[in-house]
Amino acid sequence: MTVRQDAWSDNDDRLLANTVIKHIREGSTQLKAFDETGDLLDRTSAACGFRWNALVRQKYTEEIKNAKRERKQRMRLSAKQAASQISSTPQPTDMTIDYLIQYLESLASDLQQGSPEEITQEIGELHEENTLLEKEIHRVKEEHAVMKRDYETIVKLMNRARELAMTEEQAYIPQTFRMDVNGNLEKYSS
Repeated sequence: MTVRQDAWSDNDDRLLANTVIKHIREGSTQLKAFDETGDLLDRTSAACGFRWNALVRQKYTEEIKNAKRERKQRMRLSAKQAASQISSTPQPTDMTIDYLIQYLESLASDLQQGSPEEITQEIGELHEENTLLEKEIHRVKEEHAVMKRDYETIVKLMNRARELAMTEEQAYIPQTFRMDVNGNLEKYSS
């Protein structure tokens, strides 16, 4: 009996199971576990997902239940920690003037990005850039106006040329005559 080169080994199955169970425990998705395992085993994530759902998952039902239980406990614990952090932040009734001063000072230090000289220099540079951009806008608007006038002139010239061509065509229409029954020539229009 020959073994296929792409056959799954027991180690491959264990790696797939451990990765999926880890992702379940951490609150991640099975799809991400399939991607990770596929990268490790040089397989597609679809192949890993198929293998997991077709064969491997049934062997690890107890581990999956435990991972889901751990995930729930972790989520409850983090929710409790978040709730305790919210309750430990001073409420408006708890705030003292010292706390407010300390908070405002920390906020000011976070907001301050440079010395007044640096800020003044940056403002000057921004004004210069603004002036240059305004000049560029003015130049582009002037170019646009010139191009618009040129375009209108070209359209007028083309219309005039069309009119002249039509009158010239009418001027060169050959005149045809015919002889009536009495022998007189009369103009014949076709």
